Amino acid sequence: MKRFFSILMLALFSMTTFFAYAGTEREQNDFFVIYGKIIDVDTGVPLYFASINLDGTNIANVTNSEGFFSLKLPLDISSERTITTSYLGYMSNVLKVSDFTGSTESKPLIISMKSVPLSLDPVTIRGYDARSLFHEAYGKIKQNYPQRDVGMTAFYREMVKKGGSRYLSLNEAIIDIEKAAYDDFFSMDKAAVYKGRGSINYNSSDTLFIHYQGGIMSSLYVDLVKRPFAGVYYESIDYYYNFKMGQSAIIDDKFFYVVEFDQKTHDPDAEILYRGRMFIESESLAIGRIEFAMNVEGRKDAGSIFVPKKPANLRVDVEQATYIVNFKEYDGLWYYDYARLEVKFSTRRKRAIFRNYYSVLSEMAVTDHKVGDFKIDPENRIRYKDILSEKVKDFQDDDFWEHYNIIEPDASIDAIIRRIIRQLNRREKN
Repeated sequence: MKRFFSILMLALFSMTTFFAYAGTEREQNDFFVIYGKIIDVDTGVPLYFASINLDGTNIANVTNSEGFFSLKLPLDISSERTITTSYLGYMSNVLKVSDFTGSTESKPLIISMKSVPLSLDPVTIRGYDARSLFHEAYGKIKQNYPQRDVGMTAFYREMVKKGGSRYLSLNEAIIDIEKAAYDDFFSMDKAAVYKGRGSINYNSSDTLFIHYQGGIMSSLYVDLVKRPFAGVYYESIDYYYNFKMGQSAIIDDKFFYVVEFDQKTHDPDAEILYRGRMFIESESLAIGRIEFAMNVEGRKDAGSIFVPKKPANLRVDVEQATYIVNFKEYDGLWYYDYARLEVKFSTRRKRAIFRNYYSVLSEMAVTDHKVGDFKIDPENRIRYKDILSEKVKDFQDDDFWEHYNIIEPDASIDAIIRRIIRQLNRREKN
């Protein structure tokens, strides 16, 4: 059962041999890529999920679990344009595009960030050890989260990419969610697609056809406040995980304790679990954000967890699997607000010299909470086995998207929501 819940929280996909596809590939040669790595200036520790943004644009990215990032920039961009890096609890850095000259994937620009000293009322600071704080936060879930089902609307997108720049599959959708009450950890969240669209970009040179399975439901399953924690039942947490206090942070003018966690053993024969950190609001002890990664690095058995179906002569190695889930406070209660999942992996056929590298990324951002009872029609429910790219055409409605008429994989999800907010508001009025 523990393995079952561990798998449910993953962004699963399946691969089958690709034989034929009537499609064309559009090469994009109007950009170049810069590379960087963000670290703590004092400790040298990589800062994962740090934000990178080309100022004045929607071109943005976040660092992976090792602090690395890449950013695609237009070829005609001025070398004087600025790029800002930011991270919770740290001073932002501003760099010029020219600072990244010569950066490569194997030799990224090292960016050091300095933590911000926190000046707080002594009454706010409580004496906690990490384990006690973790358990007290979970003990307050019924006080801090909705105790009845909540209807939500969300924008969802998923992408499958080969190498550093070629998108194989892009899908976007407006999702209706029936978010189950937090007083019953085993009641299931439900979702349905309202509108959707997508594109596939395979050609005759591709030997694999990659399906992203269960992406929408995976975005809900990473709610570790609702689900069993990081692959184990709550009662077993102390057996599998160690805890320590991390660097505190200020988010939306609220002070958050940070509790870091990691599985107790990294024995190559042990269960593959997670590492990460939780942001716990100091007054309510609500869990406002969880950033975590699966300990797949160096584990040759990780591929079988993520890829339930593949050609017999193909080897799959998972490079990294990272997750974010964020919550927001409304009227004294904290609600599921945002989720991001990314899995990077490589494939190599038997006796082949070179590997192919892929990444699967999905994001879901809640745009509205519905008032009153809201239920998903069983006939319309998205199932975990569903593949959105095979269903999205059933929800195609070009009129709905209006002026937002192309899928922009490099735009931030907030920027996309701003572009379609009129359509969302119009729907609510209807």
